[in-house]
Amino acid sequence: MINPMSLEGKSIIITGAASGIGKECAELCYSLGANLLLLDLNKEGLLAVKDSLNGGNGTVVIRDIDLADLDSIKSVLSDAKSELGCSYNGLVHCAGIPSVLPLRALSNEQFERVMRINTEAGLVLAKCFSSNSGHDTGRQASIVFISSVYGVVGSAANVAYATSKAAIIGMTKSLAIELVKKNIRVNCVAPGFIQTKMANGISSMFDNDYSEKIEEMHPLGWGEAIDIANAIAFLLSDASKWTTGAVFNVDGGFTAQ
Repeated sequence: MINPMSLEGKSIIITGAASGIGKECAELCYSLGANLLLLDLNKEGLLAVKDSLNGGNGTVVIRDIDLADLDSIKSVLSDAKSELGCSYNGLVHCAGIPSVLPLRALSNEQFERVMRINTEAGLVLAKCFSSNSGHDTGRQASIVFISSVYGVVGSAANVAYATSKAAIIGMTKSLAIELVKKNIRVNCVAPGFIQTKMANGISSMFDNDYSEKIEEMHPLGWGEAIDIANAIAFLLSDASKWTTGAVFNVDGGFTAQ
């Protein structure tokens, strides 16, 4: 039986792979047959994820990297590609950092760090991936960025994060047009609130009613990391071969209201 979601033989880069959506994405993509390059600042977390992978037989390479160091990205991808033994077919930029600060408290340095990791690193990754030595030019490739519902709608005390995620949407649409000639599709997923360590850390900053208020904003309730990983896997697979420049709101109905 043919599985349209199969990633058999594809080699995929996943950032932020040590936890949350990135971890779930790594586990799903591996089970669908992919070879993986897993990137994260947390080396111990990467090792744990690698040890937990099952259901597939692909090659898995891990690299601990601080994506704020933009100049290191090219060499890491080049070095890891030789270890994988093949060119890349997919890129997923899951790594990101939150920022919950009102405008009066937001420093230039804080804003720049959020933009650097959430957005600029994605741009550098895409540049390296789309180079002649990066992806497999003989096969359609796919880039998936992670935006947010806050890249689509407004939120107080969230300007740095929202700006970084809105920029990803613009970047997705522009790169989708520019990279089509290189046989690369570019899409992004805009999640609602997902039950991850990052989300729980933000929740702990507020009162006990915060979680209930957030759940009420999602007609389908809180999401899980697998909900986002499923959308990512679709965009990486040949099942989405006619999809590019799209923003997938996977948000439990958050933006439908």
